[in-house]
Amino acid sequence: MDLTSVASSADGWRGVIDESFTPSYAALVTHCVMRALAADRAPGTVLVTHDGRRGGERCAAAAVAAAADAGADRVRLVPHLPTPVVSAALRRGRADVAFLVTASHNPGSHNGLKVKVAPGRSLPAAVERRAEQLIGEVGGVPVGTAAEQPDRDAGTRWTDEHLADILDRLPAAVGSGATVVVDGVGGVAGGPMARLCERLGWRARLLGGTPDPGFGGLVPDPTLAATRRRAERAVREESARLGIVLDGDGDRVFVIDERGRTVQPHELLALLLQARWSLRRGDRDGDIAVTVATGTAVRTVARRQGRGVRETRIGFKHLSPLLADGRADLAGGSVGDLAFADHGIDRDPFTAVALLAELLHTTGRPLGDLLDALGDEVGRHRWFESRVPGTGGADLLRTAGSAALARAGLAGADPTITETDGVKFWLDDGQWLLLRRSTTEAGVRVYGELRSGPDSARRVDELLRSVRGVLTP
Repeated sequence: MDLTSVASSADGWRGVIDESFTPSYAALVTHCVMRALAADRAPGTVLVTHDGRRGGERCAAAAVAAAADAGADRVRLVPHLPTPVVSAALRRGRADVAFLVTASHNPGSHNGLKVKVAPGRSLPAAVERRAEQLIGEVGGVPVGTAAEQPDRDAGTRWTDEHLADILDRLPAAVGSGATVVVDGVGGVAGGPMARLCERLGWRARLLGGTPDPGFGGLVPDPTLAATRRRAERAVREESARLGIVLDGDGDRVFVIDERGRTVQPHELLALLLQARWSLRRGDRDGDIAVTVATGTAVRTVARRQGRGVRETRIGFKHLSPLLADGRADLAGGSVGDLAFADHGIDRDPFTAVALLAELLHTTGRPLGDLLDALGDEVGRHRWFESRVPGTGGADLLRTAGSAALARAGLAGADPTITETDGVKFWLDDGQWLLLRRSTTEAGVRVYGELRSGPDSARRVDELLRSVRGVLTP
């Protein structure tokens, strides 16, 4: 097996189906993770699930057999569990470790393996490093035969249990009978999200609600405009209150307002943070944790509330420990990954949507109006992300970023530069530019925010052209 074509992602391992990601590889990763975990804890109960991707059942069966062979006390196979439900099951003691056969937001040609451990978080960094080392050393393990039969009833029970726990914390029927559009994009979370919306008191129009190996021809990634377009049309056609678009395994969410506009994840988190302040949730005003690519609005709201802002590397596995250790109250990134410590320590779109429903009910205002008011309060910015060819260390990224800012007329005073993850240039009025080598693809990721205005699109184009010119002369 060519292990060089399998990528270690921000949350697990992934590869091309039947090429680099096979049942053999799923068994190998499971075996090595179990060995790495055994250094600190007994194997205990293992949960295995899979989404609807081609070959997912075979890879899940291989993971079940590998976990049993590695000494698990019990292995449970529960198909089609959304990742937030898995994390909630770990928090409730249903299992000690979970292997999720999914490539999350990646195209249908890919599959992968995520790992979660109690009380509902990604692998600790030391365990992940040990597992990576073992994968390289072991090279392969026999693919056993799984004796465990799928427990589909447990999936329904655990999902409903998670939804009930969220609803128990809210006023009854906050949805007020309005229509919402839910697009599961052929992943495993569309149906459960529609059930939550109905129980909130909304009428849900469900799109892409059945697990589909090809995701209906879409990439199951709500950060992509093409993936959101179907829901945007449906919101306008139905005069819906909002739209909800999920990724393949249900741990990322993008929201669309009643006008068909995308609400960026940092804007959604900022709105929910404002609501948390007004409702005085929790006993203290804890810090928030965000990744380096997260936008300005949530930072501004947090600081105005007297909260500290902790910035981490990209990937929710860097945020979850801060929630678990009580060092952060809320957490979020730029890809629709939001979490709230009093609901759990992993990203959870179900909680985010329920809290949004409460916000809309409490204010009595449409989401679009709330979004406009947020822009008036914290400033309007154009957030962007792109990938350009090239590579290089911090020095070259500094050179590329400085040249790009000068070309776009944004050099001004010397920016503050940080290197939490890549090279980030902090400008005035909440503007910033980040250059970061991609950890999962070739090239350099370029992120940033500029003040909205008639020339902001031109300046973004100039920044990207300049960065590309320096990195690929």
